[in-house]
Amino acid sequence: MMRKLFAILSVTLLLTTACEKEDMLPNVQQAIVVEGWIENDDYPVVIVTKSLPVSKDFQNINKLEELLVRWAKVTVSDGTKSVVLTGRYDKMYYPPYVYTTSHLKGEIGKTYQLKVEYYDFLVTAVTTIPAPPVIDNYKVVKCADSDTLFQITACFKDNPREKNYYQFFTKVGTDTNHYIGSYLGSIDDNMISGAVEYPVYRGRTIKEYDSYTPYFSISEKVSVKFAQVDHASFRFWDAFTKSQSLNDNMFFSTSTSLPSNIHGGTGYWCGYGAINTHFVIADYADNTLEKTE
Repeated sequence: MMRKLFAILSVTLLLTTACEKEDMLPNVQQAIVVEGWIENDDYPVVIVTKSLPVSKDFQNINKLEELLVRWAKVTVSDGTKSVVLTGRYDKMYYPPYVYTTSHLKGEIGKTYQLKVEYYDFLVTAVTTIPAPPVIDNYKVVKCADSDTLFQITACFKDNPREKNYYQFFTKVGTDTNHYIGSYLGSIDDNMISGAVEYPVYRGRTIKEYDSYTPYFSISEKVSVKFAQVDHASFRFWDAFTKSQSLNDNMFFSTSTSLPSNIHGGTGYWCGYGAINTHFVIADYADNTLEKTE
């Protein structure tokens, strides 16, 4: 079901230059692509791939697993303790290979350094884990003119005395552990004040551009991750979701690179102060209900 974000990061230039002539294609060097995160009370997860060279030829995204890096040395440090992560097959992610450990859990307020070593590549990044946001409740409401689609709305309060960046993620089904950045789910608190009601749209994969809906089906089990993030993480996810929006518009290009906190490569290493909430959408079929943490 899931096609990982690395596919989008790796083929961004491919998608935006597909109509160019062969002699106009840039000579882009292959780079290391990192997707990594650590959140409060959970273990770090890192996926390492190689970027897909730009080509005028058709490239099947189902073969992008071939770009997976399985033999990197991946290290995470909290400034006191350093742990080398173990690479392992895990079918709950796509591609099904992650670096992780059970010897280091994320803690609120700590800073975490990431280092990835692979042949001549050296990739580094730093992130922090902010305090989780406080959610009042979620509303699950049937969409107008539909008996099978539902809208989730988050109700929370922003602290005006603090600078906050928020990010929503969604996960649909039980056959994956990976949350996708919610469509338009990045929030700078300059844009909100006090009590907030914010729509939570489902994350969008590269496979869903012809069939995507931002709403949730009555048959689905849905998990929502509501996280506070640092500024670098916000910049990445905000640019990523805006890039998805522009991909629907034939008059705009998404050829610019996404902002990244990865040095020596591309991608993201994000700390999440997060809370997770789970829904069985069918429970809301007959009534408008609220789910309170």
